[in-house]
Amino acid sequence: MEKTIFSKTRTSKEGKKFYTYFTTLTKKTGEDVTVQVKFREECGQPDGKACPMNIEVAKEDCNYSEKTVQYETPEGETKEAVRRVLWISNWKEGTPYVDTSMDAFID
Repeated sequence: MEKTIFSKTRTSKEGKKFYTYFTTLTKKTGEDVTVQVKFREECGQPDGKACPMNIEVAKEDCNYSEKTVQYETPEGETKEAVRRVLWISNWKEGTPYVDTSMDAFID
């Protein structure tokens, strides 16, 4: 399957910059869910500066995990969120990414 991967630059508590990756998966029910993408060390990860980009990944080379986690807001309120992660163990670069987000608008 071909997936479009987006990246976001983050900063660790120690001040080191790193990338996190995201994509959208569509469940059999038709529901789209945004998931964090984690690449196993042995397969490497895309260059975050090259994202968004399309990658090819076989279903047998990835797995999906979903769990509910609790967190505390800065105001001290406890909330729940669903953490969705797609783990990838093998991938290759896909077709070039083409941004079509502005196609619905008049020039």
